[in-house]
Amino acid sequence: MATRKETDGIDEMRRNHERAEECWGKKFDMARDDIKFVAVPGHQWDEKLKARRKNRPTYEFPKLPMHTKQVINEMRQARPQGKVRGAEESDRGLAEIMQGLCRNIESVSNAEQAYDIAYEAAVQGGYGVWRICTDYASDDDFELDIRIKPIRNPFSAKCDPAAVEIDRRDSNFWFIEELIPEAQFEREHPKADKASFDSDERCADWREKGQVRRAEYWYKKPMDRELWAVESQSGTSTIFPDEYPEFTEQDFEAAGLKIVKRRKVKSHKVYMRLTNGHEWLSEPYEFPSKFIPIVITWGNIQSIDGDDYFCGMVRFSKDQQRLHNVHRTALVEAVAKAPKAPFITKPSWIKGYETMWNNANAEDYPVLYLSDSAPENAIPKRTEQAQVPAALIQLAGMDNDDMKAATGQYDASLGARSNETSGIAINSRKQQGATATFNYIDNLTYAIRYTYEILIDMIPRVYDTPRTVRILGEDGGSKWKELYQQVEDPETHEMITLNDISKGKYDVTVTVGPAYATQRMEAVEAFSQLAGQIGSSFPEIGPLLAYQVVKNLDLPGSEEVDQALRKALVAQGLMPPKEGEEAPPPQQPNPKDVASAEKDAAQAKLNDAKAIGQQLQNQAQGAQMAMLAGGPPQYPPDPMEEPEFIQEPPQGGFFSPEEGEQFAG
Repeated sequence: MATRKETDGIDEMRRNHERAEECWGKKFDMARDDIKFVAVPGHQWDEKLKARRKNRPTYEFPKLPMHTKQVINEMRQARPQGKVRGAEESDRGLAEIMQGLCRNIESVSNAEQAYDIAYEAAVQGGYGVWRICTDYASDDDFELDIRIKPIRNPFSAKCDPAAVEIDRRDSNFWFIEELIPEAQFEREHPKADKASFDSDERCADWREKGQVRRAEYWYKKPMDRELWAVESQSGTSTIFPDEYPEFTEQDFEAAGLKIVKRRKVKSHKVYMRLTNGHEWLSEPYEFPSKFIPIVITWGNIQSIDGDDYFCGMVRFSKDQQRLHNVHRTALVEAVAKAPKAPFITKPSWIKGYETMWNNANAEDYPVLYLSDSAPENAIPKRTEQAQVPAALIQLAGMDNDDMKAATGQYDASLGARSNETSGIAINSRKQQGATATFNYIDNLTYAIRYTYEILIDMIPRVYDTPRTVRILGEDGGSKWKELYQQVEDPETHEMITLNDISKGKYDVTVTVGPAYATQRMEAVEAFSQLAGQIGSSFPEIGPLLAYQVVKNLDLPGSEEVDQALRKALVAQGLMPPKEGEEAPPPQQPNPKDVASAEKDAAQAKLNDAKAIGQQLQNQAQGAQMAMLAGGPPQYPPDPMEEPEFIQEPPQGGFFSPEEGEQFAG
C-alpha cells in the first residue's frame, strides 16, 4: 500500500495526463488518419461512400504518396548539419572539440534514422519526435555516453499544453507512453500492486485488451539557486556552488577562488519516473540537462486564438485524392462494361439455362444453349454498348491537377515530363515546388538546432571526468582528444587543464546542403573543368588543380596518389608544408642570373673607372693651360677627397695669438 507521501505526485501526474490527453487526443487522431491515408492501402475512400457501394469495386490510384516521398527524399539528399561556434575568440578550439563530439554522438547513435522517421511523420501527419538519452557504451563500461534515439510512434509523446515555444522547450512535463503485455509488466515490475491497479476506475484508460499502458513522466522541479562569480589567476568564471556540495565557501577561498559577485537564480532540475497511472514504478531519475530531452519537428503549424493546429502535406489533398479514386473507378467500371452489354431475351427462350446466361459475361463459354421450346429464329441480342463518359476522363485529370496545386509540386518537381522544355524553365518549376514545401525542411533545421543545444548542455555534465573521446570532422575523419588533460605550464610551472569543455560558451547554427560525399563529387568535376580551362594559361596553378582532383576522389589507391602528389608540390614550394612534413630546401639561384649580375657589376666598376680617368685627364689639361698663361695652376677639387675644413673665427671676430694668426682688423 503506497503511503500518502508516495502518492502526492501521482495526483498531479494524473491531472497533467488528463490535460495533455484533452489537448492532443483529437489532433493526434487527425494526424494518424493522414498518415494512414498515404501509408496504409485501403484508407483512401470515404467510409460512408464505401459502404454504399457494397460489392462494387473501390479502386485506389495513389498519387499523394509520391508527393510526400519527393519532399522526404529531397531532405535525405541534402541533410541539415548542425555547427557549433565559439561565442568568444578564446572558445574557438573548444568549439571544434564540441562540434566533433556532437558529430560523433550522431554517428554512433545513427541519428539520421531518428531524423528520417520524425521528418516522414511531420511531412505526412504534421508531427514527428525523437529523444536524447544516456546509456553505457558497453555492458562492461562505467562511463555514460549520449545517444539520439527515434520515437517510432510520434503520438505516444504528449507535452504540456501550456507550452508556447515552437520547440516546446518551455514545457513543464512530457509523457512518453507505450502499451506492453500484462505478462511483461508483471515480470518487469513485480512489486507493482496489480490488484489495486485493476480495480482503480481512474486508470481505465491505462488498460487495454490484456495490455498495460506504461509511461515515462518527465517533469521539471523548480528550485532557487545561487550563482557565484569567482576570480582566479586564470580569470573570472561563474559557478553554481550547489553542484559541489562537498565544498564550503571557505574551501573555495582556500583553493584561490575569490567570490566577487553572487545572486539568486530561478532554476529547475529535470526528473523522470515510470508510472502506470496508479502508482510510481521507479524512483526519480535526475536527467543531466536543464532541458527535457524530447525534440519536435513540425509540418505546418499555426496558432489560432492561442491554440496550435498542425498538419502535413496530406490533409488538404485528401478530398482531391478521394474524388480521383471515385472518378477513376467509375471510368474503369464503364470501360469494363462496354464490351459486355446485357442480353435481351424472353425467359422461355433460356428456360433451364438461366445460370449459364447469368454468367455469360463472367465465364468464357464456347456455346450458349437455348430452351427446346424456343422458336427457331429466337436469338437473344445484346443491348447497345455503353459509351465511356468523356466527363469522367476530364474530371480525373482535374483531380490530378488539383492535387498538384494543393501540394505545390508539379510535373517538373515529380520528375515527369511537363510543358517546360528548356533547362532553365524546368529548374525554375522545380524551384517553385521546393519553395512551396520549404517550411518542412526549415522546421527540421529548427529541431536539429534545438538538439544541438541539448547536446551542448549535456556533454559537460555527462563527460565530466578525464577521458579520451573521438571527435569527427565534416569529412568523417576521426581524431582523439583527451578531455580535462592536466599539464604543467612551462612558464609558471603550475598545473593547467586543457580541453575543459565546461569552460566554453557556444552558439549553434544549422546549414542545409549536399552531403560531404556529394560535395566531393562536385569538387572533382569543378576542379577538372578548371584544370582544362586555365591550366595551360597558368602552368604554375595546373599542378594544384590536379592535386585537388585527386584529393577529392573516393577510389581505391587514391590516398597513395594524394600523398605522393602532395609531397611533390611541397618540394616544389607550391604548397606550404604541414606539421611533420619536411620543408623544401632553399631555392638555389639560377646560374644565368648569377652570371648576368656579375657581368653587370663588372660593367658598373668599369664605367666608374673610366669616369675617374676622364676627370684626372681634365685636371691635367687645366693645369697645363694655366702654366702657359703664366699663372699658378688651378686644380679642381678631387672628387675622391673630402672637402677641407675651414675654421670659423671665434665670436670676438679674431683668432687667438697662440694659434699664430693675426688679429682681425
